[in-house]
Amino acid sequence: MDASQFQQDKEIDPSQLDVECVRQSDRFFHWSEMAVEAGYRVDRAKLKLDVTKARLEMKCRQKPANFGLIKATESGIEAAVLAHEDYYATYRAWLDAKREQKMLDAAVASMESKRRMLDNLIRLHGQQYFAGPSTPHDLVGSWKGYQERLTTSINDKQKSKARLRKRREQ
Repeated sequence: MDASQFQQDKEIDPSQLDVECVRQSDRFFHWSEMAVEAGYRVDRAKLKLDVTKARLEMKCRQKPANFGLIKATESGIEAAVLAHEDYYATYRAWLDAKREQKMLDAAVASMESKRRMLDNLIRLHGQQYFAGPSTPHDLVGSWKGYQERLTTSINDKQKSKARLRKRREQ
């Protein structure tokens, strides 16, 4: 797996959501195809491991002395095969193939996560989440202005009531 290519493919440029969306299906397919190929390599490595084990077991049954056994018992044959260098090398190749497959499966999952993130970013963009206000909102100034208007309004009402009382008294 090319780590630098994966790093580039999983990143999102929020300023080019349209381009990211258009390219996402190709990127997803690329990594999915690589994961399928890795799965095929795992299956082939497993087959090779099984064949290697079967051949070593047959050789051990024919000539147990070549494997360090005096008598060919099932548990002795199995232990001798597992300790054989050919089996060990084949087993390591199978483990390496499985590791690669798991990494590529994770890459595919990451591309699926990227698709969901693109959906969310587009939704936020549609809701104008990223749009800034045309003028900064001065909350403190607005509040003081509201309080001044409220005070003025109350004072005006009180003045007008005081004038009415004076007129009634006169």
